[in-house]
Amino acid sequence: MRWTLVLGIILIVVGVTGLAVFNYYSFSPSEPGNVRFPMRDPYGGSDGVRGPGGRVQTGDFSSNGEQIFFTGISSRDTITATGGPFWFQMHGGGCVSCHGPDGRGGAVVMMGRLDAPNITYKVLTSEESEEDEQGHKPFTDALIKRAVTRGLEPNGERLSDNMPRWRISDRDLDDVIVYLKTLD
Repeated sequence: MRWTLVLGIILIVVGVTGLAVFNYYSFSPSEPGNVRFPMRDPYGGSDGVRGPGGRVQTGDFSSNGEQIFFTGISSRDTITATGGPFWFQMHGGGCVSCHGPDGRGGAVVMMGRLDAPNITYKVLTSEESEEDEQGHKPFTDALIKRAVTRGLEPNGERLSDNMPRWRISDRDLDDVIVYLKTLD
């Protein structure tokens, strides 16, 4: 009987600690217009580990494409996503949530670990990309749109299930692609 009491207390402590950690790293839905985004390695390293960080106001962007990239929210149309990591399904976000503010990807730690690829336009459309060595063709604008909405590589293979499938208008996708070109 005594050991069940001790075990119960331990489980409660672990549960409360887990909730505190989860709350610390969670997005803040009670504050409309504020979106948390992953922070990059402050020293510029490409292998830094990220988790949710600073806040960005939805009006602080120079273009609709930049706003969608950072927040997953369009200034024109409704955007929704299905799939992606568990935490993303719960809290949403934009491309920056996994690929970072510079689009170069890297390790993302949030209720698990995933290694997000570099999605800068130059890398996606390059003939000499890592993917090309594995037999993949480079992306075109149409193939980028297909990857975002249907989750397919240029050669038709499925992207990782960590990549959300976005329901987004062609105009908004065009805006995001224009923004990706600025990340080079």
